[in-house]
Amino acid sequence: MAILKLLVQLMTFLLSMSIMSCSQGWTIAGVEVTPSDTTKNTVFIEIIDTDSTVHWYHGKIYSDDNWCYKHEQYENIKVK
Repeated sequence: MAILKLLVQLMTFLLSMSIMSCSQGWTIAGVEVTPSDTTKNTVFIEIIDTDSTVHWYHGKIYSDDNWCYKHEQYENIKVK
């Protein structure tokens, strides 16, 4: 009887720990993601090209050559 009581206590403890660990928020590869990681302090302006290619620019974007940080080269941008 004592073993059964100990087993129930252990299962209750493990269940409560798993519930508490799940309610802490999102994690990716063991790193906790907070709202500030996804909503503020954006460094790059992301533009998706007509062929679905993603480009990263910083600062103002001009209708001329702009440095793409993702491809590490100058790219000519034209507004259509």
